[in-house]
Amino acid sequence: MEIENKISGSVNIILVHGRIDARNSSLLDDKLKTLIEAGSDRFIVNMEGVDYISSSGLRVLLAALKKVKPSGGDVKLSGLKPFVSDVFRISGFDSIFDICGSEKEALLNFE
Repeated sequence: MEIENKISGSVNIILVHGRIDARNSSLLDDKLKTLIEAGSDRFIVNMEGVDYISSSGLRVLLAALKKVKPSGGDVKLSGLKPFVSDVFRISGFDSIFDICGSEKEALLNFE
């Protein structure tokens, strides 16, 4: 898995490529924790490059959301491929996260 970070205004955009599974979800967890500890609380996780996510990946995203919500922050997801979208729908996480079709749409939802 590869993780890139860019910033648009006050929003951190995390671009993830590859699989988010038990073997490597800690990389995403570490990245999000570092940014949260530095004071960031607005995130878009762009998942256009993700073709698989396991329950450990879901836990990482949920943990980040729980950390930023009390301060008025949010974690929005964008660009989910069909399989990944199905995982969110089946797990019920589609009702927890704001899932947007594109990174641009997610940015507009922060305004």
